[in-house]
Amino acid sequence: MAIKNEGVQQSSKSDTSGEQLMNVDELRRQLRPLDLSGTYEHSDAERGYFDFYDINFSQKLDRVRHHFGYIKSNDYRLACHYFENEGAQSTCFIVHGFLDHVGLFRKVIDYLLHRGCSVVVFDLPGHGLSSGKRAHVESFGDYVLALRQCLEFFYKKTTSPWHVVAQSMGGAIVMDYLLSQQYDEATGPFEKVLLLAPLVRPAGWMSIKIANRLLRAWLPSTKRKFTVNSHDQDFLDFVRTQDPLTIRAIPLKWLSALVVWERRFRELSWGDNALLVVQGDDDGTVDWRYNQKKITEKFPKARFMPIKNARHHLAHESDEYFSRVTQAADIYFERRTKPR
Repeated sequence: MAIKNEGVQQSSKSDTSGEQLMNVDELRRQLRPLDLSGTYEHSDAERGYFDFYDINFSQKLDRVRHHFGYIKSNDYRLACHYFENEGAQSTCFIVHGFLDHVGLFRKVIDYLLHRGCSVVVFDLPGHGLSSGKRAHVESFGDYVLALRQCLEFFYKKTTSPWHVVAQSMGGAIVMDYLLSQQYDEATGPFEKVLLLAPLVRPAGWMSIKIANRLLRAWLPSTKRKFTVNSHDQDFLDFVRTQDPLTIRAIPLKWLSALVVWERRFRELSWGDNALLVVQGDDDGTVDWRYNQKKITEKFPKARFMPIKNARHHLAHESDEYFSRVTQAADIYFERRTKPR
């Protein structure tokens, strides 16, 4: 059995192993509570981490201040970045996909900063530098709660309106949040919601369910298969061979949680968010035709932007395809929202 990988990132880096450049365990241990005052100096290890993933935007852009630390979500410590963009007109949250982490979202962060947004992005539980057993989760509710508590932390601390961009499983988390949470001043909702190849069901869903049912009692995890889910070959090679945060096994607990969540999603009511779904038609990771049908049922005002020949990891596709993602995003973000 194999779930196709969410992640695969950037890098025209040398063949130097990431483990030689970063001590991941030490980075997790030294994480401090996220401080937005601007008085905290990044450590050498943190600066090395930013440089390694090319997310050192405070060095590249004079107007950007990079805040980094952890926020709490129940028993988890979520590694969180706030790229404070001087003069920003809005704040955009990024929610990554399964097996991903913040370091794989350089292109999206760069795009949002250049269009004048401040950016908040965090590692989900069990991913990146956040705490938790790697890729393990008891319930997708833990992911939704992590998003909610991140929003609560930033309430009245960042420029509004708020937007969100979510890749794959991140899209599932955002849709669940929009359909299941009781909104109040502190928790949203977002003015704009951009979903990149959102997950409802993965490809090969029935085979995955059967295999999970047969194996979960005696097999704790299954080996991750690295598939060609982007046209960016440097990105694919980086995740497979150089990224020290790459997760190489998929817990059966996660698959069981996905099965429960998919059933739950079908039972949720509908929402009136006019979200935009950008989807490649050469995506072999999610069952995108089924997913679009179900998303339309849940969000009747949703709009869909197909990208011919694009693969699954739209957040880090090759420049040819990523430019089409940003063209769709430009049109969507400029469209006026009706007054509430």
